[in-house]
Amino acid sequence: MLPRIASALVLIPVVLALVFFASPAVLLCALGILGSACLREYFRLMERMGLRGQPWFGHAGFWFLILCLHIKLLPGELLLSVVVLSSFLVSIGRQAPMRERVTGMMVNLLGIVYLALCLYPALPLRYEFGEKLGLKWVLILLSVIWVGDTAALLAGKALGRTRFSPAISPKKTNEGAVAGLLAGIGVALLLQRLFFPELPVKHVGAVALLLGAVGQLGDLAESMLKRAADIKDSSALIPGHGGVLDRIDSLLFAIPVLYLYLLKLYSP
Repeated sequence: MLPRIASALVLIPVVLALVFFASPAVLLCALGILGSACLREYFRLMERMGLRGQPWFGHAGFWFLILCLHIKLLPGELLLSVVVLSSFLVSIGRQAPMRERVTGMMVNLLGIVYLALCLYPALPLRYEFGEKLGLKWVLILLSVIWVGDTAALLAGKALGRTRFSPAISPKKTNEGAVAGLLAGIGVALLLQRLFFPELPVKHVGAVALLLGAVGQLGDLAESMLKRAADIKDSSALIPGHGGVLDRIDSLLFAIPVLYLYLLKLYSP
């Protein structure tokens, strides 16, 4: 537990400094570096499953996608078409058995889409709705996920009796999941009350419930990959937490969901 706390004390100020002070260009670079670190771990997981992708193409496709989304080079659907077509062409030219070419292509595409499309929306989420409003919602997002994860871990260890999804993540419990969900809602409503009274409480509550649920699903999704690879952590880079992918798996589902909510359902 002490390494986990020490890592959090280092990483949380860095993340908050980026959220508060980074320009769009700096934040984009930070998301790119984060995504590249996650891709490195992702390809390692795939290799443990016996699936050999092409990391060089995965990293190139990831950066291509987030940069082009940012500068709006092409509509999003056309950018995805370019990535898919390029993946086919690279696989056709690859010197490997045919089955390995095809499975490698699928590995490449999943990694690019999973990380680029789940990480990139953090940038428009922070700036597209106005600098101050975006900041408030990003802080709520981070608080719900961080507090929810911590509460789920502590409650699961202290009170956990029934397994949440034993086939995918044997240590997760229903009691921990409920505690994490309630803690996330509680911290979001507390932030609204103390610091963001202008945000409608109905939206803060709805967002907290939604983010708490999808955050746990994001955690479960990455656990499924690790379970298939028969590995505990995606890496040992962050003491007490595992890998970068382990640390942000909940956010990877929560970021695009919050962006979609604000885009389609939010009205002050």
